[in-house]
Amino acid sequence: MFRQCFFSVTLCLRGEVVLASRTMLVMIAKDLLEILVCPACRQALEYRESPESLKCKQCHRVYAVKDDIPIMLVDEATIEG
Repeated sequence: MFRQCFFSVTLCLRGEVVLASRTMLVMIAKDLLEILVCPACRQALEYRESPESLKCKQCHRVYAVKDDIPIMLVDEATIEG
């Protein structure tokens, strides 16, 4: 659930204060993962780390995560067997 990010600013997207040029781990917020469901079938999603994505446990659609933002569009999802 974690991904390394490099920041040269003092505030991370998650609200954690970091120093310039420090490396820290970033992940999709746990509270966001708890409320997200598959837009196609309304079932639970599981987080996958590599490549970063969310996979539906029911219909097997895979939604990409880009810049820590889940792309929850059915038309852009891929289907895995």
